[in-house]
Amino acid sequence: MTSSEAVEELRPVPRERATLESFFTQLGMFSFDRAKDYVEKEDGSRSGGATWTALLAALAHLAAAEKVYHHMTFLGQKMGGQSFFSRKDSIRTIYTSLYNELRKVMTTGRHSQPGSASYLEDLLSHLSEQLCHFTQARTEMADLYEKMHSLGSQKSINSEELVTTLEAVLHKYSSKFHHPILGRLEEGFQTEVDVVTQLLRCQVQVSEWCFLPALLSLHGAGSKLTAWGQLFQRQKETRKHLFGGQSQKAAQPPHLYAWLQRFQAALLAKFSFYFHEALSRQAAPADMRALTARTAPDYHGKICSFVRKHDASNVSLVFDNRGSESFQGHGYHHPHSYREAPKGVEQFPAVVSLPSGERPLTHWPNVIMMMGDRAAELNALDKVVHFYDDKVQSTYYLTRPEPHFTLVVIFDGRKSEKDVHIAGFLQEISGSLRNSKPFSSLKPGSKG
Repeated sequence: MTSSEAVEELRPVPRERATLESFFTQLGMFSFDRAKDYVEKEDGSRSGGATWTALLAALAHLAAAEKVYHHMTFLGQKMGGQSFFSRKDSIRTIYTSLYNELRKVMTTGRHSQPGSASYLEDLLSHLSEQLCHFTQARTEMADLYEKMHSLGSQKSINSEELVTTLEAVLHKYSSKFHHPILGRLEEGFQTEVDVVTQLLRCQVQVSEWCFLPALLSLHGAGSKLTAWGQLFQRQKETRKHLFGGQSQKAAQPPHLYAWLQRFQAALLAKFSFYFHEALSRQAAPADMRALTARTAPDYHGKICSFVRKHDASNVSLVFDNRGSESFQGHGYHHPHSYREAPKGVEQFPAVVSLPSGERPLTHWPNVIMMMGDRAAELNALDKVVHFYDDKVQSTYYLTRPEPHFTLVVIFDGRKSEKDVHIAGFLQEISGSLRNSKPFSSLKPGSKG
């Protein structure tokens, strides 16, 4: 807080300031319609200031824009429609128009005549300037969500690139709208960007099989989401019935928040599967089964069910750690502990191996050979590779969910390459582990 803002805090609270504080409190609690109605009912003419009247109009537009933003209705938007926020205007156009409105308020306030109203004019100008930065930050985040949504159809997503973009946005705007009246707005922005960043960072860390960093990112995002969610969980929505009377129920979270929860749940499921061995050391087998059964999807449960139903000899997820300097094995390792770099078959450990928990040693040379010989097919990421070895009388199916991991199913005896149940199962698990579906579901009404 600057010295001038500190002085402001000591002044009596005028009506306009109280109105602004109430508006931004409602906005910070996702009560967009209530916030919009609040400023529209405020009679700007009673204060006699053109700047105040103009700001009230801009704030009504801000509340409407925030509703569009948080409900993600701008994603995959079709041209057409009649209302102000459903016509062909993109979210960028909406926030750019709002930015221009706020710029006018800022300029008008700066050129006002000295007098009794100069303090209010200065405050409104100052807030408008900071809200201009806020609209720019929103535009950049909306662009990022548009990009993330478009990535949902791709086989592989570069989450590191998205993390870099988010970190740049946070650094650029972290102190640009810091006025105490905008506290809820700033807090919400910081929380949103932090949560998205941590979830995407977790996606990278799980894909590199880094246990502790992934755990910390997942926990950090979850804690912030829970705290953020308490803002609207305390609220009640009043519903008026057609034939009189009314009822109250808990307010529903906006689509963006619900999507972040689903994305976190998908990462938790993947984390629980990739680090199942390390996690199972901390719980009894029955407790571990109960805990993983609560994840969606329950990869461990699905694979155990598949093994029983199709009488598979083994299902393993293999990690290719060649070129990974930090690899030390399952779970957490002290950063200063030394372990000689793995060689030979040890460069291809089984992340998960079911049903026994131990990789099938007699089959491992075959698995590694196929991972090398059929690499071009596996790297297509949606191809299921089939191989029958007459010497060991076994059939192998391989597919690659992501660059460093290969899913392998082994059967005793000969199995058909065209077995649709086995291929379908592998493609389903592999597609889900790729974790690109949540990006498609950013758009309301999409399946993911």
